[in-house]
Amino acid sequence: MTAVGTEEAVGTPPAFEGAARLERALGCPFDPGTGMSLAGGVRADESESEPTAAYEAAWAAGLHRHLVPVSEGGGLASFESFAAVARVVSRRDLAVSVGLGSTLLAATPVWIWGDDEQRARVAELVLSRAWGTAGISEEAAGSDLLATATRAVPDGDGHVLNGRKWLVGNGGRSAFATVLAASDPSYGLFLLDFEAIGGNGVRRLPKVPTHGLRGHDLSGFVLDGCRVGADAVLGRPGRGIEMVSGMLQFTRTLVGASSLGAADTALRIALRHARERVLYGQPALALPPVRSLLAGGFADLLIAECVQLAAARGLDVARQRMALWSAVAKYVVPGLCVDTVRACGDVLSARAHLREGVAGGAFQKLLRDVSITPVFEGTELVQLDTVRAQLAAAARRRGQAAPLPLDLLFGFGQPVASPAPRALRPALTFGGADEVVDGLDEAADTLTDDAELGPLVRMLVKVRDENRAAFRALGTRRTTDAYDAARTHCLVHAAACCLHTWLRRGGALGTPASERTWLSVALRRLLARLGLPVAPDPEADDLLVRALARLDDEDRAFSLVPLRLAPQHRG
Repeated sequence: MTAVGTEEAVGTPPAFEGAARLERALGCPFDPGTGMSLAGGVRADESESEPTAAYEAAWAAGLHRHLVPVSEGGGLASFESFAAVARVVSRRDLAVSVGLGSTLLAATPVWIWGDDEQRARVAELVLSRAWGTAGISEEAAGSDLLATATRAVPDGDGHVLNGRKWLVGNGGRSAFATVLAASDPSYGLFLLDFEAIGGNGVRRLPKVPTHGLRGHDLSGFVLDGCRVGADAVLGRPGRGIEMVSGMLQFTRTLVGASSLGAADTALRIALRHARERVLYGQPALALPPVRSLLAGGFADLLIAECVQLAAARGLDVARQRMALWSAVAKYVVPGLCVDTVRACGDVLSARAHLREGVAGGAFQKLLRDVSITPVFEGTELVQLDTVRAQLAAAARRRGQAAPLPLDLLFGFGQPVASPAPRALRPALTFGGADEVVDGLDEAADTLTDDAELGPLVRMLVKVRDENRAAFRALGTRRTTDAYDAARTHCLVHAAACCLHTWLRRGGALGTPASERTWLSVALRRLLARLGLPVAPDPEADDLLVRALARLDDEDRAFSLVPLRLAPQHRG
């Protein structure tokens, strides 16, 4: 186990070079003259219109190529790399990130299960800047896929589809859709090429007014006698539910990257305001409550980042574990990022709600936008139910899967032989082996003599062991205790990700003091969320805020990954 050196020693890791290039191409979001500026996003949001200038900037920078695998002629080489790209985009405008994410959600099952012609057609569309939509959601069904009412009735060598898809991204502007429908022998997944259909049997629904993400096309469409040929069937007939469950492992993992980008910008806005705002004859940043809010928000962002980076890399090197890890990441990461943004709102106080002033009034938009990320690709309750079901099944039989080296999973940014999406299909269960939380024992042994961190890790091991016993006793019942146990597992997983990251990425924040501090604060915050007694540490808050200010002064991302930002506009 080797600690990684400072940014000056390692530079930008290979997996994040694409994100670094995109960051430079898009320019600083605080500069109102850039195509994807915060100010431009606010203007589009005010008029509830599509952020056209931002999308044009994204296309010009080649962002659409990151949605298409290298094997299909695009630039998607790994999901770790794509997550970094998504974070760069959402640092500027979540509406853009979500719009592109909706296209990726629609395209992912094609990359995995589509035949040669289907993959080639969707690649052609996406590379020509066309939108895709995933026709999964229905008003009455919600997250219950088995309640899908859309039907695909066999008709000659094709099918006739009837149904109404609602609250789907890009529903009004999409060139293609992947549609879940009840069929024979069971639910199927169908690829609809709207251009080939010619609009016959398809009626677009109007955009749904929303509190946040006003520039995103959240709408739907009605299929009324829509006839498609045999070439519209994706994968094996009757496997639609299985395919949707598999594709969600990709997209629910990547939602976290968008949340992290928004949290980075929120912290930057709040930090700069606290440095400039004078209260009681001194900068607001000098006030202990303000420093505590910023330190806590930064620690929550770093916790979320550790979970998200491991999950994104897991899509490349441990896809057999993602039935569990993707649900954990979807529960943990957006929620922590929302907590970070809300803490920043407390720092800004009344200015957090203004549509002018600090950062051009961007914070109030950012807060509204990020608040919906815990709902995307399944609510927090849906994720807890998935975690509950996976762990309940594992408690009855421990898996015999080959162990995954933690050095591989937490070797962020280092090249791996990531297979094309279709070469390694997702599994519906994680196999019962969970190297992330199992690795807490190794971490505890490593830190046995550490007077500060050792006791915290031993507390986590105790919580983990008690929680496993709880799952064995609870069985498969959907009880309040079962959901509480699932939440506990998610928080223990998050703590384990922090430990494994810290043990392998020493020096990421630049100084030994800040390295120990971020981990200590992170573990204490997670233990507090688990209901265990932990004391506040004002000195640690001070060190974290210093690290935060230094990263901003150096135009670096608020991240454990060394990523240099576009030169910052501070006017």
